[in-house]
Amino acid sequence: MKRKISSLDLHFLLKELEVLVNSRIDKIYQPDKQVIIFSFYKTNVGKKLLRIETGKSMFLTEGKEESLTLDFGMLLRKHLEWHFLVGVEQIKPERILRISFESKDDKKYLYVEFFGKGNAILCNENNTIINSLEQHDFSTRSIRPKLKYTYPIMNTNLFDIDKGQLSELLKNSKKDFLVTCLATELGLGGLYSEEVCLLSNADKNINPKYIDDAQAQSILDSIKRLINSRIDAKVIFDENHNAIDYAPFELKFYEKHKKKEFSSFSNAIAYFHSQFKEIEESASDKKIRELERIIETQKQAVEQLRKEEHEMRQKGELIYQNYQLIKEILDELNKASKNYSWKEIKEKLKAHKIIKEVNDKDRNVVVEV
Repeated sequence: MKRKISSLDLHFLLKELEVLVNSRIDKIYQPDKQVIIFSFYKTNVGKKLLRIETGKSMFLTEGKEESLTLDFGMLLRKHLEWHFLVGVEQIKPERILRISFESKDDKKYLYVEFFGKGNAILCNENNTIINSLEQHDFSTRSIRPKLKYTYPIMNTNLFDIDKGQLSELLKNSKKDFLVTCLATELGLGGLYSEEVCLLSNADKNINPKYIDDAQAQSILDSIKRLINSRIDAKVIFDENHNAIDYAPFELKFYEKHKKKEFSSFSNAIAYFHSQFKEIEESASDKKIRELERIIETQKQAVEQLRKEEHEMRQKGELIYQNYQLIKEILDELNKASKNYSWKEIKEKLKAHKIIKEVNDKDRNVVVEV
């Protein structure tokens, strides 16, 4: 069962995301650590929601907007407010997406990595990291603020591979099976490697070193055929009517399975993941999700209390600085209340320079100092 988006999936999905170009960011949400939702608005198109699940998937959705936003989402709001999405591209052949944002005098990039556990990295126009969802130190690169963003690069790009490069890859493969070589060393992923073997009539279990020139050409033609296919999105089901996969077009690998057609690849991915939303969330995931919500609520409550504390401190300092004046006003009001009703006092103080409001029911006053 496929759960993570592949490089070839990204290739087709980006064709549908072009509709977002020149859209203005309306809101940004981060309801879970690995989930970022952009709400975009574009004239004559309206509102579009882009849901990104780092390390897993991405799709346009008609779902409702979220209310909760965690720390990285707040960081994105701070840096991308009033920005327009001006470009979406795949760093081929990697499972990395680069989203370009611009405002009147600023440009930023958001890199989304879909391999491993996934990551999202916000960079300035010089590709210097502002911050990231996850901070890592690898043998070949580090993801940390103030460093240049770099990404892993495969030796062979499946999107522009030629026969010579493919033959070299197969000859030098460290894998025992053709299907594994295509999946990992070329980056096709499991599903599309199976499909290439079927289309080219190649034994998927053959050692790639034994592939001859004719077979290599057939494999190359099959790869090109997949890359240049027209989108005809499907969700695939098993005999028990359970969704087991999605694909941007008809696949020989699933020719005997039941399928549901969708108007877009994005809709197919969204539907597929909606079928597993509850199943995929384990008890520990639910607990983490709930704790994250509680922490965020507490952060907001603390921030509100800080604001109230600041306001009360300012009021206290004003009272202290004007203590004598306020005491005189209170003394005069106490004297007046012995001879007049509070309604009469309110009427007499209408044009007072300092007393701005009298509440005759609660017997309190508002002063301006």
